[in-house]
Amino acid sequence: MIIRQAKVDDWKGISRVHVDCMHSAYQEILPSDIINKFTYKDREKRWQKDLPNSIRGGTMNFVAVDQQGEIVGFALGGTMRDPRLRIKYTGEIYGLYVHPEAQGQGYGTKLFESVAQHLASLHHSSIALWTFKDHQSCSFYKYLGGEEVYEKNTIIAGKEMKECAYGWDHLHTFSVKTKDLN
Repeated sequence: MIIRQAKVDDWKGISRVHVDCMHSAYQEILPSDIINKFTYKDREKRWQKDLPNSIRGGTMNFVAVDQQGEIVGFALGGTMRDPRLRIKYTGEIYGLYVHPEAQGQGYGTKLFESVAQHLASLHHSSIALWTFKDHQSCSFYKYLGGEEVYEKNTIIAGKEMKECAYGWDHLHTFSVKTKDLN
């Protein structure tokens, strides 16, 4: 298992993981017209444009690479964007995705730890993230020690949905060091 900082030419692998995860994990949650907008062509175009900005400065994108050299996951984090959470949490994990065929192998944990370590290196002491209430990811975030700290209603394509934020108050509990990343 290799976890490394993303490179600008990783856009195609990240796009594949993003689309496959959206179609697998959100099929029963998001309206079908939203899911159908997640196509390889659309995501490749977007990631090719956005990836250079997400791998520098305070924002960082990490990828998980399997033994065959394929990208099987990615995580993106930076400074907290949500003013409701910014009072207590200075860092945010914007997204964490592991391809459905690679889940349960430790990639998600290592990606989370990598983003947490990066944010700690930028002097963030706490982080949070948003997910959908009762989504399968909630148990994973609880397993990592996250606590549900906030809940909100949101409207997506005319459908009211509940989101919840998980928070981690102490980033120093994640012991991954930059030198440990491959």
